Amino acid sequence: MPNIYQHLDSKLAQIRTLSILPGEFDDPIHVALQIEPLDDSPQYEALSYVWGQELAPLPAVVNGTELQITQNLDIALRHLRHPHTNRVLWVDAICIDQSNIAERADQVKLMHRIYHDASTVLIWLGPAADDSDLAMRSIAGEKFDKEYWQTYDFQIQFMEILYRPWFTRIWVIQEFVLGKNHPRIGCGTVWAHWLGFINAWLHFEDNARVIDEEYRRQYVVALSETFQTPWVQQANRKTVEREALSKDRIFQCLQNCFGEDYLRHTAHSTLSDLSLDIQVNYGLWAARYAIMQSCQYESPVAKTYWRRLELNRVVPLTYHKFLMHARGTILLQKKSMSFEEVLKGTMNLRSTDPRDKIYGILGLVSDKARESIPIDYCQAPEWTFVPTMAYIIRHEPSGVSLLGLLWAKRPFKTRFPSWVADFTISADYTDKHSPVLLRGSCVNSSWRWPQDNNVTQDLTTLSASGISFGTVKAVVPFVNGDRQTFVMQLRAIETLVKRVCPLSEPLWRTLIGARNTDPNLLNSGLSFDQRFEVLMGRSGSYDQLEPALPFADQLREFMGYIMNGRSFFVTDEGFAGVSTPEIQVGDTVAIVFGMIRPTVLREVTPDELGIKTGLEGEGIRHHRITGFAYVGCHNREEFEAQEKEGFQDWTKHQCFRNKEVVKFSIL
Repeated sequence: MPNIYQHLDSKLAQIRTLSILPGEFDDPIHVALQIEPLDDSPQYEALSYVWGQELAPLPAVVNGTELQITQNLDIALRHLRHPHTNRVLWVDAICIDQSNIAERADQVKLMHRIYHDASTVLIWLGPAADDSDLAMRSIAGEKFDKEYWQTYDFQIQFMEILYRPWFTRIWVIQEFVLGKNHPRIGCGTVWAHWLGFINAWLHFEDNARVIDEEYRRQYVVALSETFQTPWVQQANRKTVEREALSKDRIFQCLQNCFGEDYLRHTAHSTLSDLSLDIQVNYGLWAARYAIMQSCQYESPVAKTYWRRLELNRVVPLTYHKFLMHARGTILLQKKSMSFEEVLKGTMNLRSTDPRDKIYGILGLVSDKARESIPIDYCQAPEWTFVPTMAYIIRHEPSGVSLLGLLWAKRPFKTRFPSWVADFTISADYTDKHSPVLLRGSCVNSSWRWPQDNNVTQDLTTLSASGISFGTVKAVVPFVNGDRQTFVMQLRAIETLVKRVCPLSEPLWRTLIGARNTDPNLLNSGLSFDQRFEVLMGRSGSYDQLEPALPFADQLREFMGYIMNGRSFFVTDEGFAGVSTPEIQVGDTVAIVFGMIRPTVLREVTPDELGIKTGLEGEGIRHHRITGFAYVGCHNREEFEAQEKEGFQDWTKHQCFRNKEVVKFSIL
């Protein structure tokens, strides 16, 4: 569009700023572009917002020429426009010629300066909705309304604000962090200082129990009413079609509502009596179960409760703390951040272009790191990901651990290196291919491993040291099912472990993975050893078994998080564990120093992948990573003692003692 955009000289660090011409809210948008060298310290405010996909009904008029913009930007400019004076902004969608790929790459390199040098960074969340004005006014005033921040209404309002797309996009990180002056956050017509907003966010997290308590209060009130005579009499007068009604599901709902002593609320002393009641009074319990379902999932407060839990998957749980830490590191301490630190803090964030998962954070890392990453929107994403991961491995000793977080299923025979993290994904614990929950053993701890990881100059091979736990001898894929199916699989696994892995930790420990690190959970209620025995049906008579069934079902639920869709394995060196599903007999399970989670390695030759590597020769065996695993500990008591001593010497732990350090060449 030559009639809008004049050439920018990248050597002079030139940018364009735009002046929004004055007008009323509903007037057409007119802007004028001007070229400014950053070295001349131009005065402008930088806009941080989410583009969106939907186009505005009317184009903006830029230097007299119509330019189509998105609805999000159109609304933002209308809120920002002054009625009588110009306002100078930097807005990426207009100030960068988006059709000029070379210019886009050059401007990305300047992005950290553009936001750092702005007089103010304006963070636009969008128009008012869901009573957002009430929440924002409690933040924007001279005195924070902290009393209001503790209310149920504020929890809902602020939750909906956090669901706005700005909190999920990768580019906005550096836009917020780099502004040398205090960013302002706007929603509708209300603007707040960033510190006030973060303060409210902290209170929102601290008072998360408010939604939980209201959810449980309404659940208890509604379900308790169903045990009162008027409700029972009315329910008994209704005719109910007889359908399958799961007693286990009813027990679980009662426990969710009343807690572990739920029998007391039903006027029964044993599960046998309760089961008989359900069988005899089917219609009554069917009506009661409908109330349970409504209270748990369908009522307004239930929908709010589940939406609040889902927020933790949408927005990183400690995102607000990361934002504060990042601003403190870069602006106050005058330090850069490592790729590892930034990527772990932003891994749940999204970008339309996968390359932007890296380009969008370059303003936070060192000049050396930034200069090492080529910016080119003409190349495939791998062209960015490979040198990025190579830089991390060479310059950030623990950065290779990212691979155990940012991992997804990938083809085995591909030229793309298996040692490169998948920067396009989030650490999704619900994905069976994700290793994020495969931790909690001695292998995952902060041992002082020797570090000699390196990547060959041709960027084909990771050369790294580690310890092998042996060759996979047997694999048992785990299929989800009812309690009977679940226990049948456990018995087959238990038999295999007793035969091949006599030193392995109790089987339940291996099968709960990350929950091994939660002492409060492990020490609450019935011991996990006893729960496992109950689950396996080895705990005496039914009367003895009955009270413990809810605890056993909870253990089964914990195991399900780790096991469903994944595979159990044993190795020829007596180790047992759980792996992502691609594992096969003959694979090697090893801890590559620095990776935190053990890797599943499969031998391959460069020729099979159609690549040439500078690391070839006699005695060199190449592998590809096919997944990650949890490896059970052989002496947890010894491990916990070493944990108290700060993991001083890994060679003294039974699982690693007398182990040879192996050099792996990973393609």
